[in-house]
Amino acid sequence: MVTVSIIVPVYKVEKYLDRCLASLVNQTLDNLEIIIVNDGSPDNSQNIIDQYVKDYPNRVFGYIKPNGGLSDARNFGILYAKGVYIGFVDSDDYIEHEMYERMYTKAIEDDADLVLCDIVYEWEQTNRTMLLKGLKDIDGVPENKRAFLSPLFAWNKLYHRKFFFEHKFRYPLNLWYEDIPVTLSIFTQSNRITYINEAFVHYVQRSNSIMGSGENPKQYDIFKIIENTLIYLKSNLLIKEYYEEFEYVCIEQLILYGGFRFLKSKDYVKLFNKSFTFMTLNFPSWKSNRYIAELPKKYQAYLKLISKQSIHILRILFKIKYR
Repeated sequence: MVTVSIIVPVYKVEKYLDRCLASLVNQTLDNLEIIIVNDGSPDNSQNIIDQYVKDYPNRVFGYIKPNGGLSDARNFGILYAKGVYIGFVDSDDYIEHEMYERMYTKAIEDDADLVLCDIVYEWEQTNRTMLLKGLKDIDGVPENKRAFLSPLFAWNKLYHRKFFFEHKFRYPLNLWYEDIPVTLSIFTQSNRITYINEAFVHYVQRSNSIMGSGENPKQYDIFKIIENTLIYLKSNLLIKEYYEEFEYVCIEQLILYGGFRFLKSKDYVKLFNKSFTFMTLNFPSWKSNRYIAELPKKYQAYLKLISKQSIHILRILFKIKYR
């Protein structure tokens, strides 16, 4: 029996791929399969994949498909997954060797649908690192709701296969921020979420990462992602239960961390106007969200002050700081 299936989409990552795959084939968990999906990568990635398939024929399985983007590659890999649990790893990142043994053991011990772990950000140009907790610690708030307030990445989690084969969750095609709607939906459908307070994932911050750009028009995708997630919550009668938590997600994605990205763009006025319009229509009292109090003081001050009038001053200050 395959215990865990790890799905690895590959596109233009030959510089990082060997390190990623080495961290996977050396996992301490038995009965694990690694599904590598070459999403039409034009570089030397396939030669690296072929070598791993040759060296680890019972553990590594390679597939090639036409380029369709990250979501399409993940969805493709899901179809071949035999594991009781499924994990995702981005091919420019790498993981600790005991990650999936520890997470699978935790899942079995706690009879959990979903297991979360911490993340280490690593900047490739410097020695800087930053630890990010995989689950917020807030007294009196259940795991399903605290998960909404935590990192929404696909790859610091281990999922029971039922989410993809019974619930049939799939990542939306041709959109940035594709993790958000699937991850949030899984939070609402999990009977038990558990957490290991250790960093197993090394999240490599590349200087040429598309998510770091302020001018890419794909940054507008966040509005479609958020709107579609709101539709899911409403249509499944979940918005009342998760109102404050999803409101906080929208604050993070449209005003706070998303807003920092908007400030890099020449379209910052248009982007913020869309954000303010969405929040006014759907969460008119968002500045009173109780989870804002859990943020650092500087972010609380930012959220208190931000408005259509103040974004121009914030833009100037932002450009000065990151000049």
